Amino acid sequence: MLPQIYGLLPLATAAAVVLVGLADIFYRNDKAAAYAVGALFAALSAEGVIFLEFATSPLRLGLMYITPFTSFFMMLFGAALLMVTLLSSSHPDKFGRFAMLSGFISAGIILIISGTSLIELILALELISISTSFLILSGGKKRVEAATKFFILGGLSVSIFTFAMALILQGNPSLSIAPMQPGLLTGIALLVSILFAVALSFEASLFPFNLWVPDVYEGSSTDVTALLAGVNKKVAFVVIFEVFFVMLSAYRSEFSGIFALLSIITMFFGNIIALVQDNVKRMFAYSAISQAGYITIGLAVGTAFGLESSMFQIFAHTFMIIGAFAIVAMLESDNIKTYREYSGLFYRNKFAAVSLSLIMLSMAGIPPLIGFDGKLFLFSSAVSSGMVYLAVIGIINSLISIYYYIRLMGFMFTEKEARKLNMSRTTLAVVIISLFSVVALGIYPTPVLHYAALASSFL
Repeated sequence: MLPQIYGLLPLATAAAVVLVGLADIFYRNDKAAAYAVGALFAALSAEGVIFLEFATSPLRLGLMYITPFTSFFMMLFGAALLMVTLLSSSHPDKFGRFAMLSGFISAGIILIISGTSLIELILALELISISTSFLILSGGKKRVEAATKFFILGGLSVSIFTFAMALILQGNPSLSIAPMQPGLLTGIALLVSILFAVALSFEASLFPFNLWVPDVYEGSSTDVTALLAGVNKKVAFVVIFEVFFVMLSAYRSEFSGIFALLSIITMFFGNIIALVQDNVKRMFAYSAISQAGYITIGLAVGTAFGLESSMFQIFAHTFMIIGAFAIVAMLESDNIKTYREYSGLFYRNKFAAVSLSLIMLSMAGIPPLIGFDGKLFLFSSAVSSGMVYLAVIGIINSLISIYYYIRLMGFMFTEKEARKLNMSRTTLAVVIISLFSVVALGIYPTPVLHYAALASSFL
């Protein structure tokens, strides 16, 4: 049993990150700041594990409510922010700004995963959106377009979310994230579900509200792209869990079909458009869109097993996509961006080629890697709930995705004479963390599945 005061640790950690960033801006000791921020995010992840193991009952501190659901995502996002920090530390000219803004982002994340009202959610979403926009902009003038698109669409998402909040005000005057009784939204339940789904689809990259994703991902520096794909998008799914499967849980019949439709069109859109990409970064952007479609299968199913499977896939894809973008960032520093420019990568840096291949095979759902486990759980949850068509469509899309992953691997393993490429220690650390998740947790997924089940049981 942990004392209630321990619930303040996550926010204290986020505040410490902001202070380190501010100190680095003024005193310019980037190496020390990188170590400090990395250690703080590692501590945040460790706090999540400690809460999962030792907090036998929820911790409540004012507007914060820490449950195993909170702890699971604290563990995940702490690790993800640590990996992004390692990537960003290779840009000492902007690390102070990254540290400060990532501290604000982590504070927003903590408010979302532990919040008890929609007011907290919307303020936290706006904090994350504005901080991320400035983070994109910190890359210089050439990032203005990407930052502007992200900021405008983030504002649009929040506006629609606010309108949906206004509609439920009569039935939920406190706007608390607590189950609403059936009948309180008579006549408007479907409209409310659609509005919340549209608002959060912008953030979660669900079709057709994801057309901004490739341009923003390509227009941002790759460490920020890793943050967008590995953290921001996953936070949106956390909000979906809280809004739909806690507050609107009595209205599942209204929104199950919405998520089924979003899942299908998102999978097909992401995978089909990825087939014709020549830029590797854009290909991974569309791949990330398709992965959002797979995650949404569990939301459409809506059972405990379905939600647990979605959480598992969120965990899996977070480590896969950050690891992939770590290697993309390394190659971009040598102006290697297209499929053809990846030719002969195996002969230039064997570890990078093999690692990226394993990550892509995992994304495609090849056993015994973690991506296979995630898709197996998602498709099984659909079948067990009688939604066999979702499993079949998911398998078809997985087969489609194999083509563009194998195509890139074909270029990487084509023999070509070129100079050797070196991988920095920070990039190496990120890739090793990613590979551990992809391979070790793919072969033995029980710990992650156990924590996901524990988290879903508190929805």
